[in-house]
Amino acid sequence: MNISEQQIGCDMLTKTKIFCKNSLQPIARELDKNSRFPTELLGAMGEAGFFGMNYDSEYGGGGYDSVITHMVSQEIAKASAGVALTLHVHWMAIDVLLKFGTAAQKQKYLQILLQGKKVAAYTISEVQAGSDAAGIKATAGNTNEGWVLNGSKYFCTNGGLADIYFIAFKTDAEAGAKGISMFIVEKGTPGFAIGVPDEKMGCRSSYTTGLTFNNCIIPHDNILGNVNEGFKIAMYGLVGGRLGMASIGLGISEAALEKSAIYANKRTAFGKPLSSLFAVQKMLAEMYVKFEAAKLLVYDTAKKRDSGKDYALESSVAKLFVTEVVNEVSHKAVQILGGHGYMKYNDVERYARDARLLDIGVGASEVLKMVVGGAVAKSKGNGN
Repeated sequence: MNISEQQIGCDMLTKTKIFCKNSLQPIARELDKNSRFPTELLGAMGEAGFFGMNYDSEYGGGGYDSVITHMVSQEIAKASAGVALTLHVHWMAIDVLLKFGTAAQKQKYLQILLQGKKVAAYTISEVQAGSDAAGIKATAGNTNEGWVLNGSKYFCTNGGLADIYFIAFKTDAEAGAKGISMFIVEKGTPGFAIGVPDEKMGCRSSYTTGLTFNNCIIPHDNILGNVNEGFKIAMYGLVGGRLGMASIGLGISEAALEKSAIYANKRTAFGKPLSSLFAVQKMLAEMYVKFEAAKLLVYDTAKKRDSGKDYALESSVAKLFVTEVVNEVSHKAVQILGGHGYMKYNDVERYARDARLLDIGVGASEVLKMVVGGAVAKSKGNGN
């Protein structure tokens, strides 16, 4: 990155900090309380360039590298993890559209998504198929009229908020993972219904809904990539999503660390500030060291994404590590604040709930440990 690019990146970070301080942080607690995404900020977020910042300017994106992009995500997650999650799912959809979409699909959808004029959703999960994505049952049948969609989806992030949905359906019921295809479905298509937002433990400023399809017909051209190659496409989207979840974890960790340090300096116990007690110093030190290590890992993975090389393993490693860090840091933050940390009026209570999603979303930790363990056994098991 040259000096000019560094300055542009710094300007974007400064813009993000101002947006968060003035517009997002003041309402973050209310968004969490009411399970509400701040639709009133969509215009400002689009103008700031948040929706397309990691994509080439030739498509209408901001042209920022992945390190700056995930720094921005980290900053937004410090204020509201759910809003940052909304952006990352939007970016997952753009990732697969750019790599697998036709020229016509890109022309129709890409610019409006990059500019934030439309929001995207990306979903695979069903009631019986979460980590086991190959177990989905919703079907897409090819007819003269178009693709006919039937079935239900679960845990659709951005459901209801989104205008354009990237969704996996079975096109060959007997073929398992090799019988899945990805489709683009627009909100308002007859036969496509969106459920009410679910009540969640954390990241409550991000909408999560169910989706149902009852003889929903979409054009033949709305298939993304080739028939029965949707599993590969879906997994490709998850790679970027895992790095995104890691940067969200960094934001939550940083916010929890800052709140803890401020409180420890202000609160007096046993005649002295909490921050002078060894037990508290130890917790702050452990929180800081692990946060700094996680930050380096995420930024290094972001650099590999920019190199164009496969970063699937690295994104899984980053998400696994940050998941452990953010849960430990947010737990210690509650501990430092004591009874106050357990109360809704303190943000660290929200951070602890938001952090819990990282163990589950975009690949459960148990699944990622199998992914990473299998890769290590394959690459290191020959003794070289």
